[in-house]
Amino acid sequence: MATLQTIRNRGGLLVSIVIGLALLAFIVGDALSSGSHLLSGDRNQVGEIGGKSVSIIDYQNEVAKNEETVKIMNRTGALTDEQQTMIRENTWNNMVMEELMNREYEETGISVSGDELYDMMLGDNIHPTVRQALADPQTGEIDLDRARLVIKSIMDSPGNDPNKIYWLSLEDEITTSRQLAKYNSLLAKSLFVTDEQAKETAESSATTSDISYIVKNYSTIDDSTITVSSSEIKDYYNKNQKRFEQPESRKIVYVNFDIAPSADDYNETEKVVADMVSEFAEVADPLEFVNLSSDQKADRNFYSKAEITNDSLANFLFSGKGGVFGPYLEDNAYKITRVATEKMLPDSVRARHILIQENDYNHALSLADSLAGLLKKGANFESLAKTYSKDEGSAINGGDLGWFNQKTMIQPFSDSAFLSKKNDIKVVTTQFGVHVLQVTDMAKPIEKVQIATVEKEILPSAKTTNKIYNDARTFATGIKTLEDFDKKVNESALTKRIASINKNDRQVAGMDNAREMVRQIYLSENPGKVVLTSDGTEIFENGNKYTVAVLTEISEEGIAPVNSVASNIKRILVQKKKADILKKELETAKSGSESLLSIAQKAGLEVKEASDISFNSFQIPGAGIEPRVIGAASISEQGKISEPIEGNQGVFLIMVNNRSQEEVTPEMVQTTKQGMAQANMYRANYQAMQAVMKNGEVKDTRYKFY
Repeated sequence: MATLQTIRNRGGLLVSIVIGLALLAFIVGDALSSGSHLLSGDRNQVGEIGGKSVSIIDYQNEVAKNEETVKIMNRTGALTDEQQTMIRENTWNNMVMEELMNREYEETGISVSGDELYDMMLGDNIHPTVRQALADPQTGEIDLDRARLVIKSIMDSPGNDPNKIYWLSLEDEITTSRQLAKYNSLLAKSLFVTDEQAKETAESSATTSDISYIVKNYSTIDDSTITVSSSEIKDYYNKNQKRFEQPESRKIVYVNFDIAPSADDYNETEKVVADMVSEFAEVADPLEFVNLSSDQKADRNFYSKAEITNDSLANFLFSGKGGVFGPYLEDNAYKITRVATEKMLPDSVRARHILIQENDYNHALSLADSLAGLLKKGANFESLAKTYSKDEGSAINGGDLGWFNQKTMIQPFSDSAFLSKKNDIKVVTTQFGVHVLQVTDMAKPIEKVQIATVEKEILPSAKTTNKIYNDARTFATGIKTLEDFDKKVNESALTKRIASINKNDRQVAGMDNAREMVRQIYLSENPGKVVLTSDGTEIFENGNKYTVAVLTEISEEGIAPVNSVASNIKRILVQKKKADILKKELETAKSGSESLLSIAQKAGLEVKEASDISFNSFQIPGAGIEPRVIGAASISEQGKISEPIEGNQGVFLIMVNNRSQEEVTPEMVQTTKQGMAQANMYRANYQAMQAVMKNGEVKDTRYKFY
């Protein structure tokens, strides 16, 4: 039976108000000091859900809760930036869905009774998540009587008890899961597939057609010959506005100034490395010198000549002359290299091990020593490995790891294996535990060297960085309009970039770590103006770049204005007009022709063949994705030339040469029916969620804080 601590360790939820408030104080404090929009009445809101405002405090408390959960599950005290970003996104999405779906549940009368919840938590139909939390880890069974007593004690504990918080959160999770299941079930009852529908679909899938076709591509007509008027564009826009729905976005133009080392930085780094050569050549322990002087720790592996990719370096190291190679430039670093140790070692070894894993290291080490002693006295290695080893993958094979090279295993294990003699018994500790190791075979020894390399990465100096920053500031000075920006770009021979930015973006093309710039872009309300940092300057530092950006366009969520989609509409109308022309040309060629071949000859086209085309086909061989053509092939009369078909690549004429149908059995119909019902369910669930979101009046303004 799981203890309270075990329950907590299996995904326990700890609410950290202190963390939440501390983060809040930092975020709000920073925002207020910046003089941003947060000084307005909505400064404490991160958004709205269904018209209901969401405060930064409520949101951050939920984020803090989820952060603590992830920390516990991953057994870590810190989270990466990527993890924090993911948690914030998931938290917001969950809050949105919870608020909106609760309204759906209320309107549809969906609820979970107390008896129903108890049955799933501690009754006869325990939810899998609860079962995992309460089950004895050894047997997988639940002592319900004891579980009920444990949970009662939890519920009688103070409200801030972590176990109580976890159990209540689990109840909420199970309740939400059950409500959603009922909601989906209600949707399912509104969807019904008849036997006749299933039979028709099965027969369509079982029917295949062999066709001949010709296609006159749109590319045969030059775009410049097609005229589309502004009134035609406007008329199409008015009739198809739903096609032009757009999310909120911002457009910018910008230039980057790379923060890269100068020639002086290269020369200075080379000099620093060169000054180490004499001392490096004389030190007794070159690997220790590397650890003290290099940007990278020493590599303690041994290498053959063939394993060293730098031919000049390989020849030097195996020349027997000693000394230091370099300085030389490699991987954006200046390096000097010498031999640390020379040995005759095998390229590969075969070994077996017994892995001891225990919470008490001293006990694990003692057990490993005991096993090693037994093996030295003649005990059977395979038997002990199967009994004691926690490495299940090798234990089943008596601990055998097979053949491996020096880099296959982690350093301590590899060092011990390759420096052992055949059949030696050794005890070695790694991050995985304590190993009893025996090398059972090894390749023929060859000459290998342990390489000591001092390297210094070439980085931009403060002088270089300041110069690049000043270049960016000089560029930004005097820019008041987009025209000023474009003029400066041309004068400076810089590369202007264009980007469309969504409010939650963290990356922008050409730069990393651009979140702060994205925030300020969305806080700006002045198209045509330079985007300013929170400090009021024009220069953003995005990773290894300085950036100057101008906001060019603000696109609100909704129907895109006609001028922003006019070019897309024009392309659609151009293709439509081309299709009309090509249809007439094919109709003319078809007139008086009795075969597809004769039509092709008149039109200067080639007759192509395609076999086994069914209603479920994805594409036409030789033509690509053409759903209208596939549909026509499925229903056209055999031996009759079709009317012109407007496709994706051009206008088609087809003729069905042969049609065959596989016998459709009752089992096939039933399988089809089940598949259709499932597809309908998936589609309905997705569309229902989309509709809930679309009608939920959700406003996400977290960009003001993050």
